[in-house]
Amino acid sequence: MSSMVVASDGVRLAIRERGNPQSPTVLCVHGFPDDQTVWDGVAAELESTFHMVSFDVRGSGESDAPRRIRDYRLDRLADDIGRVIDAVAAGKKVHLLGHDWGSVQAWHVATDPTQRRIASLTSISGPCLDHIPYWIGGRLAAGPQGRREVLGMWKSPLYMGFFQVPWLAPLMCRIGVVDAVIGWAERFESGARPPSMPRDRARINRAGLKIYTANLLPRLLRPQRRHTAVAVQVLAPRTDIFITAASQVRIDRWTANPQIHAIDGGHWVPAFDPAEIARRVKAFIDEHTTTDTSEEGTPQ
Repeated sequence: MSSMVVASDGVRLAIRERGNPQSPTVLCVHGFPDDQTVWDGVAAELESTFHMVSFDVRGSGESDAPRRIRDYRLDRLADDIGRVIDAVAAGKKVHLLGHDWGSVQAWHVATDPTQRRIASLTSISGPCLDHIPYWIGGRLAAGPQGRREVLGMWKSPLYMGFFQVPWLAPLMCRIGVVDAVIGWAERFESGARPPSMPRDRARINRAGLKIYTANLLPRLLRPQRRHTAVAVQVLAPRTDIFITAASQVRIDRWTANPQIHAIDGGHWVPAFDPAEIARRVKAFIDEHTTTDTSEEGTPQ
């Protein structure tokens, strides 16, 4: 079932629901340059067990694409997630599943001290932005191994910096250069490319580039100490050439007893190996589902 939800600033967000609405809800949040179709394989694996919900983040897919950079700040994106939760799971907690920038958004929601709607978080290839400066400082002070881990993420500042160049990055998306790089990166995936996955999604969803400019420098230069009591699972693809495993997994100071799993595959493992992601998500949710998973304390 497809529908639209209107955000607090009037932006329309395209939503798709699959499975039984009475089952526990899994809300899938995608990153750049994807749209919600990146979750189709995972949703197909899990819709017989869960209420699977995905949506197009503003600037992508069938959702509206605001022109102002400030309309893509994490607080605004987190509010969008809250609106979607209200629309699809009123009165109940949901399990967040995030990838890339979708994981960054999910972390922002899960570490909000006022939130009461999140039952668990599974994060793939997207750490909390506010945690990164603390991770860098801690690893630099940890000796040679820590410094090697920091140096190992050299590709991230390069491409993230490039994506913030106002006219150049959108042009490279428009003429197909970014999609060509993504196509090259797919050689690091371990599963099969889904036939429905667009080969020009960076061109189509290039408005989503504003998420980089709106958030990277503000969050990295003025990080907050963001903790969470939410159960967290991190799935770190072994051959992800964009986000290093080391920058995702050292989260003990931010959440109690996280589960960390290295998995085969590259950056787009949710699309290329959805069965493995679905298996990990189901096991984690089953472990953290109780009879008190709704906001009011009634069974979900």
